[in-house]
Amino acid sequence: QAPQKYLPAHPFLRAAMSGQVDVLVVGGGGREHAISVKLRESPKVRHVFCAPGNGGTDAEEGMTNVAVGDSDVEGLVKLAKEKSVALVFVGPETPLCLGLADTCNAAGIPCFGPSKLAAELEASKAFSKDFFAKHGLPTAAYKTFKDSDYDAALSYVEAEYAAGREVVVKASGIAAGKGVLMPANAEEAKAAVREVMVDKAFGAAGDEVVIEQLLIGEEVSCMAFADGKVASMMLPAQDHKRVNDNDEGPNTGGMGAYAPAPCLTPKLRREVEEVLQKTVDAMASEGRPYIGCLYGGFMLTKEGPLLLEYNCRFGDPETQVLLPLLDSDLFEVALGCAEGNLQARVPKVQWKDGAAATVVCAAKGYPGSYPKGLVISGLEKAAVVEGVKVYHAGTKKSDDTLVTSGGRVLAITGCAPNFREALKRAYEGVQLIRFEPAGGGPSGLHFRTDIGRLAIERPTRIAIVGSTRGSSSQATFDAIKAGTLNARIVVACSNKLDAGILERGLAEGIPAVHVPCKKGTPRAEYDAKLTEVLRDYGVDLVMLVGFMRIVSPEFCSDWANACINVHPSLLPKHAGGMDLEVHRAVLDAGETETGCTVHVVTAEVDGGPIVVQRKVPVVAGDTPESVKAKVQAEEGPSLIEAVRLFHERKAPFCR
Repeated sequence: QAPQKYLPAHPFLRAAMSGQVDVLVVGGGGREHAISVKLRESPKVRHVFCAPGNGGTDAEEGMTNVAVGDSDVEGLVKLAKEKSVALVFVGPETPLCLGLADTCNAAGIPCFGPSKLAAELEASKAFSKDFFAKHGLPTAAYKTFKDSDYDAALSYVEAEYAAGREVVVKASGIAAGKGVLMPANAEEAKAAVREVMVDKAFGAAGDEVVIEQLLIGEEVSCMAFADGKVASMMLPAQDHKRVNDNDEGPNTGGMGAYAPAPCLTPKLRREVEEVLQKTVDAMASEGRPYIGCLYGGFMLTKEGPLLLEYNCRFGDPETQVLLPLLDSDLFEVALGCAEGNLQARVPKVQWKDGAAATVVCAAKGYPGSYPKGLVISGLEKAAVVEGVKVYHAGTKKSDDTLVTSGGRVLAITGCAPNFREALKRAYEGVQLIRFEPAGGGPSGLHFRTDIGRLAIERPTRIAIVGSTRGSSSQATFDAIKAGTLNARIVVACSNKLDAGILERGLAEGIPAVHVPCKKGTPRAEYDAKLTEVLRDYGVDLVMLVGFMRIVSPEFCSDWANACINVHPSLLPKHAGGMDLEVHRAVLDAGETETGCTVHVVTAEVDGGPIVVQRKVPVVAGDTPESVKAKVQAEEGPSLIEAVRLFHERKAPFCR
């Protein structure tokens, strides 16, 4: 599929240059509803034809459903010609694997979607794994087996478990997102091989099976707009495949999603971007230029991001959270990709601030057998909830009434400035909707109540920053290892190369980063470099531990309400002092008690809101050194308490 070039005389191009145009969206799920809505927002799009569409696209202004199946390649191209559309945007993978993009291109119709050759990245897991190995793309160890290799596949499974390695069993072909089996032990693994290869649970998709090493980590969906040369990565997202809460029950097409996924730090994102771009380069080198949405599933392991697989289209329900956050014009982006020169139309794809979460409303019984034709109520109420959009999947009109027609029926998406509010809005919309069974009774709607759990329960990511040994941070390390503190120390930073805090970090198995400071460097300039490192590691909370520098107002602004310091006195007493001079001042003042204070760092030195204070007595015979020892013993527990308050968003960290 070579990038197309259009002559000015081409009617589609003339329409695109002169004013509004029509487009065709192929597919009928929630993903296609979201795509259609986003395309219709473009000032350059007059009308969206949906083939076949659903009850949601049928009700949208500026959209028309057309009764052409999404696998009817000939019918779809005929429709595109009849409607003189300026762009065909393909949602599902099946028509792409059947060559729809090739046929559109042969007819001179711009198509957002890969050729049949490029779509083999999804159509054959065996091909994709061999492609990964050939081009050095990071992935799990694997082996493929054909139908005739059933006994060899069983032997391979036995050998892997005997060596202490668990496996995943995958049908190589297209299986509607359900061809991946996750056995819990060797016997289940062999049963999974039989299910795919002998019982043909996934039909012809199981004519070849991929058995690969089980990867441990957090999974993230990373998609990119691709024009055959450039991969422009979208926001990372996470979905929920299991049908029930706590990731229990059978796999589904997806029960919910959210974006951006906080697990992908800027540093990890750059690594993923490199893999996506390397993939596009490699596809081009093989004569399979990749145009469309390149969807990589990645596992974030200790070794870094590893590829699980590629899909050749947008994810569902990830699309329902990604496109609401897209700030650029989707029509321009898709047409730029189809033309083979995205950056000419959209130099930089822009994304909105904020977050989105979607909750799938499914028919009870899905993904097994489930009733159809249930009357859907509450849509009007859900639609007026602030920040909520209802995307339809398995819906249709029946006698002017909207009813269920599939397993995944709706996706309720909430958008907001932050993730928790977006999730709250999505669930507020879900609570207003019912699937009414014939003859009455309980609602026939099923949804998961724990969408976004990983993000909500995500440990607080801490950076320890200091110039000395950082002794008081050890209690936090120990509490995390003991499982009593939901946090992770992800990096240790220092302005001094020989600082003990860097050694402490390395000893605890975390990255240690020296951020050097040349004499005379302005505070703000140095702090900007430090912030860059902290952002790279996805830090939530900065813990200053013996940092012998006064941070700049700019740093305080960048880390407002997210940077704490422990001071060796009961603030506001003895603010501004350091180390032994503070304890000497306590003794000189004749005070009978002192202690430590954890406070929020602000531009006013030692003047930020107090988070935690712990007291110790001052007795006759105390010296500055003895007082220091008593106070230091309380600093570790104080920092632990402060981290816990930050994680729980309690005062003064209400945010």
